[in-house]
Amino acid sequence: MGGVEVSWVLTGWATVVRVAGDVGAVDVAGVGAELRAAWAGAVAGGVVVLDLRDVALLSSHGARLVNRFVAGCARGRVRVCLVLDPGGAAYRVLRITGVSERVPVFADPEAAGAAVGRVVSGR
Repeated sequence: MGGVEVSWVLTGWATVVRVAGDVGAVDVAGVGAELRAAWAGAVAGGVVVLDLRDVALLSSHGARLVNRFVAGCARGRVRVCLVLDPGGAAYRVLRITGVSERVPVFADPEAAGAAVGRVVSGR
């Protein structure tokens, strides 16, 4: 996976997946495998937070991978949200491709957690 790092952790409220580096065409297979592993660790009715703030380059192949990941989560009844840097490359690419229009987008995982908490509690 070249210079791409993928890590994920199960928290009390979500599976938080962090991707860092350049997600180009050659990296998609490895990143996809890591995303599928994180998705498999999430439970139906649960939440996956995909944190792309540290993605410096997101190619069209990478955007397609994020789109497939979002769709796969939806089919598996797992809610997904994105954490994006509004000035970052991933934000721009996912806006152009429409992915960020279909799922909630937050500035950091803490904001995503607060929003998920409000939805779960009905506030």
